[in-house]
Amino acid sequence: MMTLKTYKLFRVTKNGGLRPLYVEAKREIPIGEWLTANIGELVDSTHVKANGCGGKLSLRPGFHSCEIPVTDWIGKRDKDGTLIQRKDTVWCECEVCGEQLIVTDRYGLRELPEGWYYFRTNSKQKDPWIISKYLMVVRKLSNDEVDAICIAHGVTPQRREVA
Repeated sequence: MMTLKTYKLFRVTKNGGLRPLYVEAKREIPIGEWLTANIGELVDSTHVKANGCGGKLSLRPGFHSCEIPVTDWIGKRDKDGTLIQRKDTVWCECEVCGEQLIVTDRYGLRELPEGWYYFRTNSKQKDPWIISKYLMVVRKLSNDEVDAICIAHGVTPQRREVA
């Protein structure tokens, strides 16, 4: 089975554990175990319940990760309007497995994919999500590691909220 290295942003709990940012935000995410995505609690046939971000998100089931540990659509706005990484989040190196799917529907898939696929959730999103049914968190990354990966890909690292 093919695996692909990806990066995913998680919320860090007070005891150092990992949880998803929005959908199933209370789910404990272990390191080193293959996980199967859940659809989450539905609001209606095209939206899933989400903590924060207005209470709901478009239904695109699966783990959302990316090829470079940077995001221009998730975070907190600084005083100057710049989007910064929240201090209660951490980037993790992950793996997804399965075959790449080609999804052409403008809404993505409304069910869990059997493999993984690339998808932009909004037109302003520079790099697409990798949406997958399976994911394994390999390890948490330090800020220095995140910066080095971004720079190696020619991307400016995202600023972080000051603790």
